[in-house]
Amino acid sequence: MDFGLTGKVAVVTGGASNIGRAIAYEFAREGAVVAILDRDIEQARKTSAEITAARGKATAYQLDVTDVEATGAVVQQVETDLGPIAALVNNVGWNGKAEFFLGLSPERWQKAFQLNLFSTFNVTHPVLARMVERRAGSIVSIASDAGFGEFRMADYGAMKAGVLAFTRTIAKEYGRYGIRANSVAPGLVIPPPEDIGDGSLWKTDIGMGPKEIQNIESGIPLRRRSEAVDIAWSVVFLSSDRARQLTGQVLSVSGGFQMPR
Repeated sequence: MDFGLTGKVAVVTGGASNIGRAIAYEFAREGAVVAILDRDIEQARKTSAEITAARGKATAYQLDVTDVEATGAVVQQVETDLGPIAALVNNVGWNGKAEFFLGLSPERWQKAFQLNLFSTFNVTHPVLARMVERRAGSIVSIASDAGFGEFRMADYGAMKAGVLAFTRTIAKEYGRYGIRANSVAPGLVIPPPEDIGDGSLWKTDIGMGPKEIQNIESGIPLRRRSEAVDIAWSVVFLSSDRARQLTGQVLSVSGGFQMPR
């Protein structure tokens, strides 16, 4: 099946590790020209080199997505180097150890805001402005099942709920310009060690042992956790011409753990 992505530029934030890495690979397999934006430039270069070795096209760019000025400059550099951005994937996110709300510190929830919600605003703004000028483009933002309300995830869940609302607003405001905006909400995805770099946010302890993970799996109708590639397939589809009539939607990729209406 041709997804119509050959030669199109796809930007993936946090594209060096875990879900972002899988998304970058799948875009490249579909013939897209991938820009990997990540604070961990060594891992981003490694992922880019692996994609290139597999005859794909990928370029690594170092970026802290919470830095407003740097983000605008990198977006401009991507278009200068690779061409107009056709697809943006807001993948950067962070969830610390699960805690009850009263156990969270202001520093913790401020970090959650910066990495999960502000980063999505910050990258979308300069990219969307260019897409509107060209009257074409797709934006997929990675939310989470926690965005529907989950135990011991007040900060992370609230920020991901914000991503869902933001996505739907963009879809309503800019659909008239040919822009589509959708969200993918993964369940728990735990990357293998080889899929993350030393500078990845996934080095953070998520506070779940084997028993807790098993308990989560037992509550999934399909009885298995999603893998990064499951999320990547959904993102590539939503970014493609095959999803041309889909906007403002949230796709939960969690084996049925959440079934949003």
